[in-house]
Amino acid sequence: MTITAEMIPQTDPLQIADRCDQCGAQAFVRVVFRRNKDLLFCGHHYSRHEPALMTSYPYAVVYDERRRINQKPSLSANAD
Repeated sequence: MTITAEMIPQTDPLQIADRCDQCGAQAFVRVVFRRNKDLLFCGHHYSRHEPALMTSYPYAVVYDERRRINQKPSLSANAD
């Protein structure tokens, strides 16, 4: 079998424009299923659905970037 670009999981860091498929908040977790189909989750929704996802789809690849949440606070968070 030949590996094609479509078969390689997306590993680029998530960007601010990447949004949770459930609520539209910034995504920090990408769950990649077979055939390069993926779901994006905010930290809250991934934490909520992680047990069910890992039980139902043990072959899924998870790119978890939740460590970046609040890594660089916005200016408004530091306003007087």
